[in-house]
Amino acid sequence: MLRKIDLMKSTSTAYWHQIQSAIIATFIASAIFVEAGDLPLVPYPQKVELKEGTFTPSIALNVVYAPEGGIKEIADVLLSDLNESGFKTTPEGAQPDPSSQKIELILRKEPNFGEEGYELRIDKNVSITASSPDGLFWGTRTLLQLLHAGPGKSISHCKISDRPEFAYRGLLIDNARNFHSIDFHLQMVKRLASFKINRYQIHFSDHESYTLPSELFPKLPTEGRHYTKADIARLVEVAKRYHVAIVPEIDVPGHAVALLKGIEGLGCDVGTGKICIGQESSYQSLEKLFSEVMEMIPGDYWHLGADEVSYSGTRCKGCLARMESEHFKDEDQLFHYFINRMSRFLKSRDRQVLVWEGFSPTAEPLVDRDILVCPFDVKKVGKMPVDYLKAGYTLLNTSWSPLYVADKTSMTTPEDLARWSPYMFGAGRSPHPFQYWKKFNPIDYPQKIIGAQVCSWDIEEKAQEGLLFGTGSGFPDYGRPAPRVPIVAERTWTGSATSAQDLMERVGSSYWE
Repeated sequence: MLRKIDLMKSTSTAYWHQIQSAIIATFIASAIFVEAGDLPLVPYPQKVELKEGTFTPSIALNVVYAPEGGIKEIADVLLSDLNESGFKTTPEGAQPDPSSQKIELILRKEPNFGEEGYELRIDKNVSITASSPDGLFWGTRTLLQLLHAGPGKSISHCKISDRPEFAYRGLLIDNARNFHSIDFHLQMVKRLASFKINRYQIHFSDHESYTLPSELFPKLPTEGRHYTKADIARLVEVAKRYHVAIVPEIDVPGHAVALLKGIEGLGCDVGTGKICIGQESSYQSLEKLFSEVMEMIPGDYWHLGADEVSYSGTRCKGCLARMESEHFKDEDQLFHYFINRMSRFLKSRDRQVLVWEGFSPTAEPLVDRDILVCPFDVKKVGKMPVDYLKAGYTLLNTSWSPLYVADKTSMTTPEDLARWSPYMFGAGRSPHPFQYWKKFNPIDYPQKIIGAQVCSWDIEEKAQEGLLFGTGSGFPDYGRPAPRVPIVAERTWTGSATSAQDLMERVGSSYWE
């Protein structure tokens, strides 16, 4: 039996079709699978029970569901995806073909499902049951992976019980240094959903450009490098349909040259390239801008940035005046004041705030403990992941080793990435030896590491496919292609339940050979 399945040998526009031959080779009509990796699924489910008998999908499939509960949109997406895979589904309002097999979508409260869990049963027909729309949708993604060999290709009867190990499973794309088309983002949302990645952070601003539209600040959008409101509306709608939350990042108070060019009077008065975090007008402008973005991009999360910036030795009159009025002894206190003030504004708009590592976890005034911290450099004394954990902060693992795709060839190999778990933070910048990675026991910090995120920085759009999903020929200037997103998708969904070897076989280890 062939077990080595290359799920990633596809293009973004014909994903299910191009891996058809590999799936056909795996699913043998009368086979009963017994090993963890024998189903070509990424991420692999938490529990798979294989049964006697096989299900052979006909070309006609009928998706059925109760009219209440908001299931219709999930059914519509599933129907569209099935049609792209060669099935003929019953149009809305039409009578199903009597020979149609049934796929039933069921929302029912079950404590074992949690927020995103589901149960998938395949016998004579198919049923997916979940307690939430998210769980139901993820169940349809598993079904699509099982069915994408197409009509007439048998699969084993089975019962899959599944739920994620981590709540936050993400990818970041740097849109400010290398602008990406809106079509790229639309397709990326669908790709992420296929692997149950539920957060898509877009770095919309940096020194190089501000890439969102703005009516309040018409000089702000960078010429030739920004979207229209209609573009963003399309992205938001597709992301909603595919259960992927867009996490906007407007990086402040550093990385802000584009903001300073577009918003008059926002910067320090000594030309440092940083936002003046002392003057009141800066806060007023940022609150207006953030409100405009939140109106365009609804959601629960917001990334404030707050990285790689120092106000040490500042001579800015506005910053010095704020320090005096607040009785701050040093510039770090002013920086903490800025983070807290912006976070409290965003929190008042029902946003959970994330920031990059960089602030002191112990210096007064303390940065609010409900802010999620994203460690990335993981080498600065006093600002290591353990320092934030001991201080009571919750972390999203974004450590450079192994999660960064950056600095062209400075990337972790997929073999090492497959050995990783979200409780491991690479010490230093990639590539860094595996033995130096810092690992934390979840028992010591229960629910304090909420997940992980791949971060793709300053990469051209044409290179993203190879570096993130391992497809295509790759681009030598950027390093070799590798299925990094699928590997992280499994580790954030399943934890360490599967072996590195088994995972590499399912995502296609040959891409690194």
